[in-house]
Amino acid sequence: MAVKKSAKKAKKPQQKNKAAKQAVKKKPARSVSKKAAQKRKTKPSPAARASGKGKPSPKLLTAGKRKEYLQKVLLKKRNEVVQGLELQLGRKLSYEPGQKMDSAMDNADLSTMDMNEVVDYSLLEMKYEQYKDIADAFRRLEDDTYGLCEECGEEIDIKRLEVNPLARYCIACKTLKEDMERIQKEETRFKE
Repeated sequence: MAVKKSAKKAKKPQQKNKAAKQAVKKKPARSVSKKAAQKRKTKPSPAARASGKGKPSPKLLTAGKRKEYLQKVLLKKRNEVVQGLELQLGRKLSYEPGQKMDSAMDNADLSTMDMNEVVDYSLLEMKYEQYKDIADAFRRLEDDTYGLCEECGEEIDIKRLEVNPLARYCIACKTLKEDMERIQKEETRFKE
């Protein structure tokens, strides 16, 4: 019996050690001061994201305020496009015409330079088209038709216009239009 009692006693301390290990909480690797914790940026709560903290809520804007806000969005986009145009034009104007005529260049180098010029011209043309679209958007803003879907006539969501100030369709109509274009492409592909 003496052997059995000692075996039981030996088991009890092991059980206590397991319980003691489970009860001990791990301490953080390093302590964080209150100021540091306050400075740490956190993600906004879903409620804050839904309200668009810092941006006007589409439901709270009156017609006049909406027009003013959309005008600011368009001005910002126009400034971006103008800066891009100036950059592209500046590169083109600073390019020396005689620079291309290097006798050491072979046909591959010359064709690469020609291709780069075509790409630069295409980028410049795209920026100019955007500029014309912005001018058209300002005309529509003055006519009170900017921000209205050209398909259904409903107001385009402000969030969509913030992301793409040149949007002409609401999300529903744009999705429908893209689906129809995709179907037409598939039909023409199968006909060939």
